[in-house]
Amino acid sequence: MLVSKLPIKLVAATLALCVGTSMPYVSYAAANSSVPGSAGDPFAAAPITLDATAAVVNNDIILESELDAAQAEVEQNFKQRGAQVDPISARRAALEQLVTRSIALQQGKQYGLNLTDTQIDQALAQTASSSNTSVDAILKNYGNVSLAEARQQFANDLIINEVRTNQVRRRIRISDAEVSLLAKSLREIGSIEPSYHLAQIILPLNARASAGEVNRVTAIANSIKRESRNGTDFNLLAAQYAQGSTAAQGGDLGYVPESQVPVPFLPALLKANTGDVLGPFRSPFGLHLIKLYDVVNQAVEPITTYKARHILLTTSVIFSDQAAYNELSALRSRIVSNEISFAEAAKQFSEDTVSAALGGDLGYAPASRYDPRFAGAMVALSPGQISQPIQSSFGWHLILLEDRKVDKDSQEAYEQRARELIYRRLFQEESQAWERELRATAYVHVTDPILLSAGVEQSINSNANNSQLQ
Repeated sequence: MLVSKLPIKLVAATLALCVGTSMPYVSYAAANSSVPGSAGDPFAAAPITLDATAAVVNNDIILESELDAAQAEVEQNFKQRGAQVDPISARRAALEQLVTRSIALQQGKQYGLNLTDTQIDQALAQTASSSNTSVDAILKNYGNVSLAEARQQFANDLIINEVRTNQVRRRIRISDAEVSLLAKSLREIGSIEPSYHLAQIILPLNARASAGEVNRVTAIANSIKRESRNGTDFNLLAAQYAQGSTAAQGGDLGYVPESQVPVPFLPALLKANTGDVLGPFRSPFGLHLIKLYDVVNQAVEPITTYKARHILLTTSVIFSDQAAYNELSALRSRIVSNEISFAEAAKQFSEDTVSAALGGDLGYAPASRYDPRFAGAMVALSPGQISQPIQSSFGWHLILLEDRKVDKDSQEAYEQRARELIYRRLFQEESQAWERELRATAYVHVTDPILLSAGVEQSINSNANNSQLQ
């Protein structure tokens, strides 16, 4: 049968789009023993059940097997945190996460983000080095899957992170006044700062929503708050109501330093006791409910700054990634053998014209100022060491780390820390808004029979106010 020779996911996608159901697809021989390959044929194969479709997301599909695996992972994550989640809520949260990943990956493909095996190898090596672990350990974290599947999942994570970082970063605006105000506050805090273990549920609400819509969403928020006060686990409520990737984490934000707590939430948080559910608070992103689990005092991390130089090569239709990698590898060999200095090579070859004029010098700066992949490679270096060619969203680089220093007390250090903290907070907020906007432009059609029988809507359009998988 021709269909059985096609990739399983392609078969499922084709049939799902044709018939719009989630029934399993089976390849089987006819029962007539006179037909070769039938039940009467000694070489007849047993029926092969292909995978079924759990949801269609634009031009992609989510398979039942993917949803099953993601649900098991969500349940395990909740269990490890000592939280409770029922199978339906876990499955819904898993689907939320898979839908968001699918849309982000599709956007990455639109931007031409495809990683070769060589690039995946390089990224794995850089991640292992910066995390003080091994490549094998990284791949084993993807569970009981083949090596090829683990590598692909790692590559997908890189692409999603690249898309998220590039899209969210351009949305963030930080004023000098904000930085100065927070830097002053950090000086007053001193070396010890409260840190709050928080969880959050955001109910999307348009900034220009009508009074009726505000009342409707507020009623949902108050209902969630009552359920929590009556003993329902907040993690479970987050799995039921949160949208996007946070649902799979039960809304858990981990420990958040006081200087990173959004200002509108802070007065209520300062008066709260552990176990309290606060809100709802209105923001441009919707209505927020905050659960306070714990408060600890933590030492303020000093700012580590890095003095680095780099050489940048950008790619084009006629100058490929492989060509950039090969050219930088050859240039690195020349530098290491003292045939040319790094500064002179930067002046001659770097396409970052500003730093090239300075011999590639980037001065002292915290790692957070750079592209994540550039920063990861730089932080993994020892002073005097030159990186292998690494790729960032700007192109391909060689990095020379000249020095690192810890700065605790200067005004510049406080301002750098303030800017970094503001960036982290805004990145988290804008990331969630970006996810919702992704969903608003996507077509999502749920076919999973378990979720449909639990009342999840079959067709979901996030432009609607009741767009969550409820």
